[in-house]
Amino acid sequence: MDRLLGARLIGIVRLDDVDLAVAAAGCAIDAGLAAVEVTFTLAGAADAILRLRRDHPDAVVGAGTVRSEAELDAAAEAGAQFLVAPGLNPVLLDAAQRRGLVMLPGVFTATEIDLALRSGARALKLFPAEPSGPEHLASMLQPFPGARLVPTGGISALNAAAYLRAGAAALAMGSSLFPARRIADEGPEVVVPLIEKALAAIQEAG
Repeated sequence: MDRLLGARLIGIVRLDDVDLAVAAAGCAIDAGLAAVEVTFTLAGAADAILRLRRDHPDAVVGAGTVRSEAELDAAAEAGAQFLVAPGLNPVLLDAAQRRGLVMLPGVFTATEIDLALRSGARALKLFPAEPSGPEHLASMLQPFPGARLVPTGGISALNAAAYLRAGAAALAMGSSLFPARRIADEGPEVVVPLIEKALAAIQEAG
């Protein structure tokens, strides 16, 4: 958890081709991205995670869009270091905790944040972050000042600083770092300047 949040930026790889996903994630890691999440919307997500863990041992590699215990098991067996779910499923969160795996459940409301924290979640995916904006994150931190919220959905280099100022523990970016169509058309290297721009925005935010 400390390494994940310490990275401050989690790149979400949501592509349709395993080889392209691995190549794009590799380019991103080489460009300075310290944490990568491969979503289970990709049929070969477990294979991609396995390959990234093998080829980039210094990166933190996790699984995203984990919605079932079967996916949780596949991610764990592939070596995923963290799990992210789109929503709050207490049964799945408990299964992750029994396996000693860090899981960030998806939350949006005060009720969901309260339940997630009571269920033992140590960090939460605030989803969708947009269009509610940094103000929503800040308002959720008022009753839950110790919550470590990772806004996801609509986050980019343009609004990164605002979310960090509002109290985000880290940021997760998907299509702003890994634009699927551009990667397919131009190759995985297109992610490099996008990663550099996002990291610079976070660095400038202090």
